[in-house]
Amino acid sequence: MPIEGDLRSLNLSSVLQLIAQEHLSGVLKVKRKNEVVDVGFADGQISGAFYERGEKVERLEVYLVRSGIIGKNVYEMVRDIHNETKRPVMNILLEDKYLTTAEVERIIKFKIQEVFDEIFTWTDGGFKFEQNSIIYPKSLIKIRMQTEGLILESARRFDEWQRIKNEIPTGDIVFRKVERPELKLKPSDEEARVLSLLDGHRSVDDLVEISGLGTFHTYSCLHRLISTGQIEVAYAKPKVVKSRSLKQPILKYIAIPLTALIAAAILIIEILIGQYLAGQQVFTLNPIDEGFIETDYTHYQEVYFYRYNRKPLVEEIQDTFQ
Repeated sequence: MPIEGDLRSLNLSSVLQLIAQEHLSGVLKVKRKNEVVDVGFADGQISGAFYERGEKVERLEVYLVRSGIIGKNVYEMVRDIHNETKRPVMNILLEDKYLTTAEVERIIKFKIQEVFDEIFTWTDGGFKFEQNSIIYPKSLIKIRMQTEGLILESARRFDEWQRIKNEIPTGDIVFRKVERPELKLKPSDEEARVLSLLDGHRSVDDLVEISGLGTFHTYSCLHRLISTGQIEVAYAKPKVVKSRSLKQPILKYIAIPLTALIAAAILIIEILIGQYLAGQQVFTLNPIDEGFIETDYTHYQEVYFYRYNRKPLVEEIQDTFQ
């Protein structure tokens, strides 16, 4: 059955419930600007999820290394095996016993919930259900999660998220530990992990990246640690604004035509000025100083008078002596 539309007219919960109630199999694609989410279904149950933001895509094996679940040296060795045998990386991790099936299933379910935490904040975007498509056809792990349970958990987290963001409005904040021995509090395992990562320099975004707990759990732990007085704000890291890489190529392509245009404009201005000056006759080049000739005419007139016994005209002097 065709399921397609816009989140402004039909919210995500209704779409997911419809797929679950009809026991459909396929992939639900949700798009918003440069963000794309794929959610896989098998008989109405969720079988996988994938989130892509622009060019930023985090593969599961990269997350395993970044969060410390497997060592970097192990991952590099597995990559070498993959390059030689062309076996999928996740298959190598499972078949060669670097991770157990139960561990991978837990991690995949955790990442699926992370995707749902993200898209449940969306109020706009288009969606389309592609029936009978398979999200991870080569995966050895067959995940099945109850759609209704994920919807309820995501809705609960969304409500809690609003309170957390009031306390931690940005990921640039850096927290520091507060020594309060009189409290004698025992943090949970997740809270203890976040506390162990605080070094006075790591921001909230840094903690999300390296804790392995995901965005919601990391923020939630920080919120509880703030509430119990175990941490406090140290400072906020300034954001580094990256210049757009398109500016340099754009300047490169317009530099030559722009230079030619400026040269042509200068040439046209020079021609117009020349024509204007020629029309106004602002100055003329005359190698003979007429004033000088007139002052010398007295001498010529005397000579002419003695020769012809009369005073000559200027034209006669010019014809006789020049």
